[in-house]
Amino acid sequence: MNSRIRSLLTFVVVLCSAVLAFVGGIRLIAPGSLGWMEEVAPGLAGRVLPDAVDAALSLAVGLAGIAVGLLGYAAGRAGRTTALLRAATVVVSVAMILLTPGGLIPIAGYSFAVVVILGVVVMTVLLVRRHPWWGVVAIAAVAAIATWAIVGLNAADVASRFGPAFVEQLPGVLYAGAYLVASVGLIAGLVIGRSAHRGRLATWVLRHRTAITVAAACCALPYTIARASWLTPWPLLAPSSADLAAAPGTLFTGLSLGAAMLTGGLLTLGLILPWGRRFPRWMAGLGGRPVPVALAVVPASIVAALFTVGGVDMMLSVMEGTLSDGSIGQVLEFVFAFPFWLWGPLLALATWGYAMARREDAAPVVPREPGPLSRIAPRR
Repeated sequence: MNSRIRSLLTFVVVLCSAVLAFVGGIRLIAPGSLGWMEEVAPGLAGRVLPDAVDAALSLAVGLAGIAVGLLGYAAGRAGRTTALLRAATVVVSVAMILLTPGGLIPIAGYSFAVVVILGVVVMTVLLVRRHPWWGVVAIAAVAAIATWAIVGLNAADVASRFGPAFVEQLPGVLYAGAYLVASVGLIAGLVIGRSAHRGRLATWVLRHRTAITVAAACCALPYTIARASWLTPWPLLAPSSADLAAAPGTLFTGLSLGAAMLTGGLLTLGLILPWGRRFPRWMAGLGGRPVPVALAVVPASIVAALFTVGGVDMMLSVMEGTLSDGSIGQVLEFVFAFPFWLWGPLLALATWGYAMARREDAAPVVPREPGPLSRIAPRR
């Protein structure tokens, strides 16, 4: 890790940790003064802790994140990291993940659906610049789908309702994001650029990273298939076929979330596919260039943390009857249709394997010295 990346990473960690400490301090000193906190669901730790204790822990982990981030930066520049600092970094990171507010999966899903729509537009522009004729075909396809969504599925109405609702929840989303980014940043500063020596677990992950990544990507299939079935007479995970026919906005929302889930699965596969190492040739300005390791590892790590804590939170809410009636059938439906509880840990391992594989690719090849017999062997 060069000094510029290390400095940027430290700045982000310290900034996010300062936000956590500031909000935690206000919650502790003046409870109820932050109106937007009423819309923030408690995290895994907040489920069993009083609000005052949760606020005090937020203040504590924020201050600890600042201290550990700065100490890690100094130790990284000096090339010396003590076992105590590594242990403190892991403890603070885990505490941040446990304190991360819940209810993030639905918000993340809607937000990523918007990102996917914007991403399709950007990719189409890059394709047009490199291959104009194929770009024309892509523009026609995108225009046809957009027209169908806006006219036939009433996408404009969905956007008008989603926008204000998202703005109302934006402070809570940023607050939760500060937890995730700070925790991932601390771990990244601890791991990236360290010795290439690997233990048994790391060796096992690197050896089986293809199978782990495929298993992680397959977690997107149940929800994607269910949402795609909304285009058939036999919709799955839908209120009813009559509701879909009478409410095109609901159909657009479901299909958008299904497309976002499918995109997430494809991006997961990118950790083992060639375009996860080099940008595809058809991307104007980027084609053929190596994908920066941080561009893949950092977002994937944040999503892995989000899926893990959000998936466990979702399962607890289902079992408590908050998201369902608490019946065994609905619990099993959520377990298999929304396997974020499994996708998160698998994605974390897949990202770890990707980072180790890219490190091997970047390692210089040291030529072997000729042995004593090769010096006297006859030339052919």
